[in-house]
Amino acid sequence: MTRYHIIGINNSSVHTYKFLKKQGYKTTISDQKKLKYIKTKIKLKNINKDFFFENHPKKILESANQIIFSTGVIKNLNDYKSYHKKKKNISQIDLFNKFNKWPTSKILIVTGSRGKTTLCRSIFKQLKKNKVFRKIIYVDRKKMTFSNIPKYKKNSFLIAEVDYQLLAISKKIKSKYRIITSFFFNENKAFKSKELYLKAKLKIFNDLKLKDFVLADYLTFKKLKKNIKIDKKKIILVKNSNSIEKTNNKLTSMIVETIKKNLNEKY
Repeated sequence: MTRYHIIGINNSSVHTYKFLKKQGYKTTISDQKKLKYIKTKIKLKNINKDFFFENHPKKILESANQIIFSTGVIKNLNDYKSYHKKKKNISQIDLFNKFNKWPTSKILIVTGSRGKTTLCRSIFKQLKKNKVFRKIIYVDRKKMTFSNIPKYKKNSFLIAEVDYQLLAISKKIKSKYRIITSFFFNENKAFKSKELYLKAKLKIFNDLKLKDFVLADYLTFKKLKKNIKIDKKKIILVKNSNSIEKTNNKLTSMIVETIKKNLNEKY
């Protein structure tokens, strides 16, 4: 049986732990911080022998078939390079890709330095107003994470808000629709280098299939253009307005109309 170990204890990783245990997998979880400190950050109940504090047990790490890294564990380029060298290291997005059967044509991933939450809520509101889908799931990184997304049901759509820490550790992105709202180096509060922050944000352009694309505004595209290595035809641009709110309104209109237009396409 596959053995999973989770590095880093937070609300999201606890959801991951519970999900894997429900699937019947041997799962353990650890953190370098003390239990007392972690309890000041999250509500931690039903602590058992699967939980380890103040260390990451070497024997358990070695015996695990897959190690799931939580956001916040990777902080510098050395951590990043070491993480990506090992195939058994994965993120919550990779775990979602493995277990869930959501079609990529029904997934929108939104990232950006600023405006992610506002844009996601705007798109959610417009799709609901237009009655485009029977059910819309919004992964807000708080109540809903990649570990507690419901199983796909016909005529459903998934909007996922993804920050740079999660993008950095994701091995593969699977979604037809993608948006990057903005890019500002000064929004990097967790990584110790600008290069790592840039690498994380650029992942929104990775793994694009034939009919996948990224939506962005001209200003954001201009900042990232020299670092983007994909066919620029896969990037749909909207003109910037004199405020983030107005630009987001344009992004919302564009993505909603595109989703509606593509509903009858076969994948």
